Amino acid sequence: MAMTRRKFLAERGVPEAVSADYPHPLAQKIGAALPVPDPVFLLQSRTSFGVRQDQLARGRLIGATAWLEEQLAPAAINDNGLEAALVAALPSLGMSLPQIVAYTAPPNPRYRAVAETITATYVRQMAGPRQLLEVMVEFWTNHFNIDIGAPELAVTKPWDDREVVRRHAMGNFRAILHASARSPAMLYFLDNFSNVASGPNENYARELMELHTLGITGGYTEADVKDVARCFTGWTVPRVGAATLTGFIFRPELHDDGPKRVLGMDIAAGGGESDGLRVLDLLAAHPSTARFICTKLARRFVTDFPPASLVDALSAEFTRTGGDVISILRMLFRSAEFAAAADAKFKRPVEFLMSALRATRAVNAPALLRQINEQLATFSQGIFGWPAPNGYPDVRDYWLHTNGTLARWNLASAIAERGLTADSRISVAGLIAPAVTVREALDRLETNVLMRPLAQSDRDLLLAFASSGGSPDKPLNAGVLLQISRDLLGLLLSSAYFMAR
Repeated sequence: MAMTRRKFLAERGVPEAVSADYPHPLAQKIGAALPVPDPVFLLQSRTSFGVRQDQLARGRLIGATAWLEEQLAPAAINDNGLEAALVAALPSLGMSLPQIVAYTAPPNPRYRAVAETITATYVRQMAGPRQLLEVMVEFWTNHFNIDIGAPELAVTKPWDDREVVRRHAMGNFRAILHASARSPAMLYFLDNFSNVASGPNENYARELMELHTLGITGGYTEADVKDVARCFTGWTVPRVGAATLTGFIFRPELHDDGPKRVLGMDIAAGGGESDGLRVLDLLAAHPSTARFICTKLARRFVTDFPPASLVDALSAEFTRTGGDVISILRMLFRSAEFAAAADAKFKRPVEFLMSALRATRAVNAPALLRQINEQLATFSQGIFGWPAPNGYPDVRDYWLHTNGTLARWNLASAIAERGLTADSRISVAGLIAPAVTVREALDRLETNVLMRPLAQSDRDLLLAFASSGGSPDKPLNAGVLLQISRDLLGLLLSSAYFMAR
């Protein structure tokens, strides 16, 4: 039987979702028996929004350890003027919260600032050199999830993105927890702006412990939820549109100043705003928080079901350093568990799309950014679009299903055939140059796009498909070879090789 696109994808596409009941977490491979990529490729695929050939070449030159240390110090990485250009083109990126309120007040569009934040996020993910920082921004955005559906959130989330998530993404967990608790966006999203002594609102208190710190099995009780809510009464923000809006305010007249008890700690009467501060410090230093955060980091970067050995080591480092993100990440990426985790993670839609654009050297254009937003919305992973406070799932089984797989195959084919937009069309000719045969074209695509070795059996399948029964070593007309190469590129982007992260 002749090799066809359908047959290749059936043999080397992405398998259907399977049970989480595996003999060992690291056995969860995206595709069976794929050749193991080199350590630099594995590191870059997990710490970026997609490996690029120039990035990989430099990483191999200086070594995985040196490349990791560079990424762990993002402020020292030259961004070639990217941030300055973004602020110049997207003014709200440099605005204070009152300025953003004015910028989005009628007759201006309410979603003006958040649209600029989303645009900047895509540009940084696609073209920014501080890739690990961008991955951590996405991680914390998901951890402290805020949906922008309400007008107040569309106005306040851009400030939260810059001053809470981005400022603290590579810093200290206690600092980002405190910043999030005072964020107007979080105060609105989890209703603490309406939490008052005469009618406590427990929403933020519950999610603070269940989703932001301890985890649902972290040892808190319903009594703890009630008293934590009382600790945060009076933590609020002026309503959006008020001329005095500057961010968080504490209103003592709305605070329950009576005695409280949280996780065994007595909080004396009369503490005022410090009641909430003490709770945040207690939660940030709690052993359950260390384990919860480190499990999520291990899940994000290593495997969906991280081994206890890794979580234990990371939790100890969290406790030792007081939640220092860089120290925890350094330990994680140097661990034996990480080194053994090739192909144990499945790209979610944002990682699949961004990595495809980065690998194919798509031109960063306004129309492309709009199309990225539309595509991710189609895949149900738009930025700031998850409605619940728990954030987008980070496990393969949620994203791996028939409709999603078919949509990825179609998107991969579209990128290879015509690009996402006319002004950002990729140059397949540039990716395969100077190839004149099918074999040479496949070699170039393997080196420049896949950037990891194909199994010989898979090379044979692809060559059989592309040669249509002829010789893969026969020189071809440039136009014919270009079309064949587009077909090959679509298959590679659709394969398990590319879906693995």
